Amino acid sequence: MTLTSILPSLRASLPDPLDPTVWPARTEATVDDVRVRAVSMQRLAAVAGTPCVHTAEQAPPRYRPRDWHPADVCVTVATVTRVRRPWGVVFVELDAAVPDCAVLTEVRVIGRRSVAPVAEVTLATNTTGTAGHEVLLPADVRVGDLVCFPCVRPLAHRDVVPR
Repeated sequence: MTLTSILPSLRASLPDPLDPTVWPARTEATVDDVRVRAVSMQRLAAVAGTPCVHTAEQAPPRYRPRDWHPADVCVTVATVTRVRRPWGVVFVELDAAVPDCAVLTEVRVIGRRSVAPVAEVTLATNTTGTAGHEVLLPADVRVGDLVCFPCVRPLAHRDVVPR
């Protein structure tokens, strides 16, 4: 549990911490964005559109063997296209297919500062909203929000475009 999860109002001035083992090397969080090697994921989505992926080098482990070589990992950015709240459960649909290699414990909203408490949200992977992944996002998630998450292997754009 982090300080920003205990006091969500601090997220307006203090970014949520990142797990450096799953994000690419030289990734830094700001209060409303994630930058990977000085590339803003918010700006990447504005230029390339969503869904989009950014491939970068894996962060080194804390204790690494001599023969360790970095692999490629990526960050995926998607837009929230629909939010439903039936029976107190929040269903969020994205304009991207969520790949199997996604680290959904690190999902975060970018593009705006949210001071709402964190809530358990179901990321729907199909249009009926019946199948999905349980993630933690701000309770005030809304249509048009940008969401980014790391993936443990490199992906191409065709891997995240829904079929």
